[in-house]
This record gives sequence, structure tokens and C-alpha cells, in this order.
Amino acid sequence: MDGRVSRACASLRVSPTDLLDAMCALSGRPSPPSAPHPVRRVYGQVLLAVASLPLGVLQPGDVSAAAEVRVGLLNADVPPLSDAAALCIQQTVDALGPADLWALVRGTAMTLDDLAWGAAAIVVQGRMEQSDLLDDLAARTLVDEIAERTPCQWGRSHADAVRATLYRTLADLADALLEVSESTPTPLDWTTDHDGRRASTVIGGVAHDVLVQKAENAPPAAQSVSHHPSPPAAHTTWQWRITRRPAGRASHGRGPFPSALAARHAAECAITALAAGRCGL
Repeated sequence: MDGRVSRACASLRVSPTDLLDAMCALSGRPSPPSAPHPVRRVYGQVLLAVASLPLGVLQPGDVSAAAEVRVGLLNADVPPLSDAAALCIQQTVDALGPADLWALVRGTAMTLDDLAWGAAAIVVQGRMEQSDLLDDLAARTLVDEIAERTPCQWGRSHADAVRATLYRTLADLADALLEVSESTPTPLDWTTDHDGRRASTVIGGVAHDVLVQKAENAPPAAQSVSHHPSPPAAHTTWQWRITRRPAGRASHGRGPFPSALAARHAAECAITALAAGRCGL
């Protein structure tokens, strides 16, 4: 466990006490309130389970794929360790009472788009090859009912759809830890100005400038389940761009990312790949 946690902390350049909040930023989820709080407790349990997995045996996306298999939305063979992690997530969520379940809905900033995935899993119930437009309609109706009702008015199918959604949300968090703990970013010395965050590095004797800035034309935030029917608020996304000097000769960028931390980490990983010759501008 210490190996994966320490590698993740080194990769993001944060202390162990700040790792959970950093993982939330990396995944595009809000940091949970300070402990003790059910969201922070559940997040901690998930990260602890993933941190115990040996290095080099899983790929980012394996836990999310296992979660999809478990709810019947994917028919595929997944590594036993990723299935074990998905099972741990499922058992953790299934043990939540109604109050904690609602706290997770709010604390993860669950959106109607997120919920549509969980609702589809409940409606289809593993018969993917037989799903049709009626299933899509039933799933959409389920989403609307959940958003319009208070948790005390939810039926079993509503709560099951919420739980299924949380399986996926927490699996994404687990995969983020897998990715960051096995990535090899190149630490850069960042400065901040009105345009964003800047750094420079030399690769093969050639200077490269790196810029992390707010993404242009970011789509509106998805509508939150806990604030329906309020319109979605504007949200900030980020992008990175690497330019080889002299300025404008060659450049490459990517985005959007949910946070400046996520864009910075991705840019530093891109510098590593560039230096190793695995990609080019």
C-alpha cells in the first residue's frame, strides 16, 4: 500500500494527507467535507482498497470496466484484481443507509448524466442484447423521478439506480489512483500569470514551453441531481499546450481537463513521453 500511495503523492507532489483531495481534483469531483463525513469515509475506503493492489498488474479503466460487468452493462472478461476492487466498491455502497446514500449523491456532485448510467443498468439488468427504445424511455423516467423526489420517496428501483451510479463514480476514482500511481510525470517549475500556469524544459537540446490555461468554449456543467431543476452553472475546465521554440514552430495541446491539477499532471506526463520519443509535436 505504501508503495502505491507514495508514488501517487510523488506524482502529484502532494502530502499523503492531501492525496484524497488531489484525487478528487484529478477526477473532477468536489473534495468532501472534513472528517468525519460519510463521503470522505467512503472515498478513503475505496482508495485504501486500490492502494493495496500490487503495481504493474492493472491498467487505468480496469476497475470501471469491472463495475460495468457487475451491473450488467458490459460483457467482458476483466482481471480478477479489478473485479475484487469493484466488488469492494459495491459492498461499500450497498452498506450505506438512506442518509449516507443521499450524502454521497450530494458529495460526489452526482449529475443527471451520471444517473442515466445507473438507471440504464437497473432497467436493462444484464440483457444488453435485448435492450430497446422502451428501455431508454424507462431509464429516463427513472432519472426524472429520482431528481424530482426526496430520498424518502424513493422506491427500490430509485435507490438501486443511485447505488449503481455510485459504483461507477467510485470506480472512476479508483482508476484515477491506478493511473497516477503508475505514471511518470516530469516535475516542472511552474509560474502563474494572468494566462495560466507556465513552465519550460529542454528536450534533446531544444527548449519547450508548457502552458496550462483555462479551456476555451467549455461546455456547461451537467445538471446536478441534488439541485434539479436549477439550470447548470458555468464551470471551468483546463487545457495544456506544449510549444517548441522558437515560438510557434510546433505545438500540441490537449483538453479539456476538470481541474488545473489534472491538466498540469497530464502536461508533465506528456513531457515525459516526448523526452522518451514515444510521441512528437
